[in-house]
Amino acid sequence: MKHILLRDLGDLSYRDVLREVTRRPLDPKTGADITEMRQSIRVLDALDTADGTLELEDSDYQHLTAKLNAMSWNLVDKRLVQLIDEVLAAD
Repeated sequence: MKHILLRDLGDLSYRDVLREVTRRPLDPKTGADITEMRQSIRVLDALDTADGTLELEDSDYQHLTAKLNAMSWNLVDKRLVQLIDEVLAAD
């Protein structure tokens, strides 16, 4: 089980960013297959019910980190780097 603190950094909410990352296919060119959709929905459900801390089973955590690592960002922001570093270092 991994735990990720869902911080709010002004106009950047970890919950909102992680929701958008999770909703995007790992490969935007091919889209998401049903397996990826099911895994993503598990993460989205956990985000919806999280009360300040996102708790993920190891397989869901691996899915989220794969999506974070595959994400192409359309802006440079050190808060995003902070979010990614915190997610990748989750305990």
